[in-house]
Amino acid sequence: MKFDDVLREIGEFGAYQKRVYFLATLPLILSAFEAMSVVFIFHIPPHRCAIPHDPNDHYHVTNDTHLDALNDTIPREEDGTWSKCQVYSDVFPDVTLANHSNGIAEGYDFAGETSTCDRWVYDYSVFESTIPEEHVTVLCPMFDIAREVSVHVFDIARDGSVHVFDIALFDMSTCRFCAQFDIVCDRSVYRASSNMMAEIGCLVGTLLCGFLADRFGRKIPFYLGGLTLIAGGFGIAFSPSLPILNICRFIIGVARMTLMVNGLVLGMEMVGPSKRVFAGTFIEVMWCVGLFLLLPIAYLVRHWRYLEIALSVPSVVLLAYWWLLPESPRWLAAKGRKEEALKVLEKITASNRTTLPRVDDVTQLLEAERTLSFRHVLQSRELVVRVLILFCNMFVLVLNYYALTYNITNLTGDVFVNFLMNSIMETVGLTAPYFVLDRFGRRRIYCGSIFIGGLASVGCVLPGLLGGPDWVIVALALAGRLFVCIAFSTLYTYGAELFPTVVRASTMGVGVTFSRLGGIAGPYIADMGFLVGGELKEALPLIVMGVPALFVGLLSLRLPETMGTKLPETLDDVDRVTRSMDDVCVLCDNDCG
Repeated sequence: MKFDDVLREIGEFGAYQKRVYFLATLPLILSAFEAMSVVFIFHIPPHRCAIPHDPNDHYHVTNDTHLDALNDTIPREEDGTWSKCQVYSDVFPDVTLANHSNGIAEGYDFAGETSTCDRWVYDYSVFESTIPEEHVTVLCPMFDIAREVSVHVFDIARDGSVHVFDIALFDMSTCRFCAQFDIVCDRSVYRASSNMMAEIGCLVGTLLCGFLADRFGRKIPFYLGGLTLIAGGFGIAFSPSLPILNICRFIIGVARMTLMVNGLVLGMEMVGPSKRVFAGTFIEVMWCVGLFLLLPIAYLVRHWRYLEIALSVPSVVLLAYWWLLPESPRWLAAKGRKEEALKVLEKITASNRTTLPRVDDVTQLLEAERTLSFRHVLQSRELVVRVLILFCNMFVLVLNYYALTYNITNLTGDVFVNFLMNSIMETVGLTAPYFVLDRFGRRRIYCGSIFIGGLASVGCVLPGLLGGPDWVIVALALAGRLFVCIAFSTLYTYGAELFPTVVRASTMGVGVTFSRLGGIAGPYIADMGFLVGGELKEALPLIVMGVPALFVGLLSLRLPETMGTKLPETLDDVDRVTRSMDDVCVLCDNDCG
């Protein structure tokens, strides 16, 4: 008797299995918190260069004196706003520091040439603080008592007031100040690099979780992922510098994938065959629940450090998971740990009020099918073609998904409204395939959705070039996200059905690992507009995402339809079906001739 046969007899999705499944998939909400919080904590607020030599400057114009100082020191952009990155060169006040707060006007001398500014002021009307505008000053306690130096320290408050302190230090040459983040202008690439570190962490987590799950079971790496998520979340909240923050984001990426993969495997291995489609879809629902819970938290907590703390506190509940979750009975059976496997099965039978069938040998609970490694796929020409198409699609889809995610903060309009609309589109896109795949077919749904999504993204070039309203680009971006999510959800069902049983797991595992490269490239695509600039600044990332999506949509028409067909079990099954299809095509051509 195989494991699935046992589950059919004792119950496929009883109360105990539902509890374990719910607990195993609940951390997807926490993973969504950490993955999507970048939309808010890395939001770049409106900003401009600060008036040189003026410690009282702040973003909004306060009076005519302040306006004159801005006109004298900061050039205008083409759209009429003051420059975000340039100031007039050799700017200095005639007599003393211009103090626009008390109305004392001082003239400025300048040469008319511009240079890059090194100080910025930000608009705090939406967020109290975000990472790109954060100012951090750290005084290192490394003193040489041989020399004493008195210095002035300026503390500039939010309201523009300045407090001056005299501090006695010893040997200023050994003291180091950690300056502000200021991830703007030529430093804006640091935001994409930080997001890239999180995606590299996801790649490492993907590589690790399979090895750890097979070696140590599902429970141990799952619990370690929870501990890592807690450490990384609070580490981000208290990061004193960008390098430390990036390390914590890498840790978060590893934790996210470890929790998601092991939670998915553990939950699915407790469920009977007839309930796995529902279980696989409900995991997407848990992710979407995290999106909708994140929005009100981010709306209420406008300081990025406090927001990160608020999002990390719920993850503390994962500390109790060691006592709440059992080990997977399938894995226990695979390792020959009969008594432990039977104990879990007995809990299922007690919950479902059924009787456990007699199992003399625990190895009878295992599927006896022979599995092959990924290299065996290369022996079949047809499978090589399918692998290349699948990998291209996985790369493009993950790139589009994360690029669209990171691009939310770059779109015009209210960031909270944009996030809400994107979350709605994602929820519809991830759950819709459950209702339509068995009716309209895999290939038609997948190719149509990825192509329409790419077309919507490429269409952003029209309002960008023709000067259309900004909401058109936002609407096209939302449409692109909807259809990309439909394709994303469809591909993992469709892709698995394209390969025979003996290589299905290894092929999909390599494909998922390869797809993380798209996640690594996604942050740079999303911020391409900031780095390049120009009239297409907002539309450029969407265009770069859309063109590859159109290509893989057309390329995927080469794949066969799998709805209603018997899935291949061996490599020979694929070649046999392919040869029969070729024979049909030849007969059709002859008849037509």
